[in-house]
Amino acid sequence: MKCGKFEDSFLAENIFNAIKHKRVEVLQGSGTGIDCAVLDLQGDLVAVTTDPITAATVNMGQLCVHICCNDIAAEGAEPVAIFVTMLTPPDVKTDEIKTIAKDINAACAQLNVQLAGGHTEKTDAVRRIVLSATAIGRKPNKRQQAVEVGDWLIMTKGAAYEAGSIIASDYYEKISSVLQKEQIEFLKNLINEISVLPESKIAMRHGAKRMHDITEGGVLGAAWEISRAAGCNIQVLCDDILIHPEIKKVCKHLGLDPLRLMSSGSLLIACGETDGTGMLKELKKSGIEARKVGIFTQEDSSYVCGEKKMALTEPAEDEIYKL
Repeated sequence: MKCGKFEDSFLAENIFNAIKHKRVEVLQGSGTGIDCAVLDLQGDLVAVTTDPITAATVNMGQLCVHICCNDIAAEGAEPVAIFVTMLTPPDVKTDEIKTIAKDINAACAQLNVQLAGGHTEKTDAVRRIVLSATAIGRKPNKRQQAVEVGDWLIMTKGAAYEAGSIIASDYYEKISSVLQKEQIEFLKNLINEISVLPESKIAMRHGAKRMHDITEGGVLGAAWEISRAAGCNIQVLCDDILIHPEIKKVCKHLGLDPLRLMSSGSLLIACGETDGTGMLKELKKSGIEARKVGIFTQEDSSYVCGEKKMALTEPAEDEIYKL
């Protein structure tokens, strides 16, 4: 392929024709000669986010949709539409593009989101395919409650779901000697747990004051970030955080900290104690693992592992980049 925009005929055959899932809010979506999508959200607030996929090659279409929509869900909003930019090297294979387009559209259908636009381009500025997406959601127009000292920090699912899936898929040769085949398949399949939309809806019904999805920087990084956004310090109880044995084994072998690995698929929720009790019950009734993993406090932010108490500080580079 030559550098530059994808040809209209190529787009029609491999991108536009793959867009099957539609939303009534999207009045105008993707098409040749169309510069903008047009949405009608009927008076609700609009939530917008954007994210690239740079640490994964396998399942990147699926990750692209879920990671952006998780940001929308963490705002207590419903994702409606997504816009994806795909930059490819000139020697990209058509089958690679078809696979990504298929994965994007499958994830959109799963989440009831419409792929409403984006941009495609072949360029020698990249060595492999790069995706960047923008998602738009609708949010009820109601006031958010303030986080207070004594409020709970709840975490859904476990640490390093996203990183575990990426490592098993993209760095198989680094772990094949220490994990059995079924353990590696377990890690790969964590990609199917990457959405936080179900738990965000439950959390909103039970008075969630603030939510934050756990991406780069892992659980400890996300805890620091939610405390800053909430304007209230926090103490994280590391021993109460779920870390699957397969994750522990991989991290020990590779010298990685599971609490500082990207963990899309897990959601942090700030809520009052009474609301938190009901929230945990419904989450578990719905089959979603969830635990109280911290408390908001007047003391300096910290995290406790065993008998050690350490200062919780601004997150550094995600551990996965060590690979």
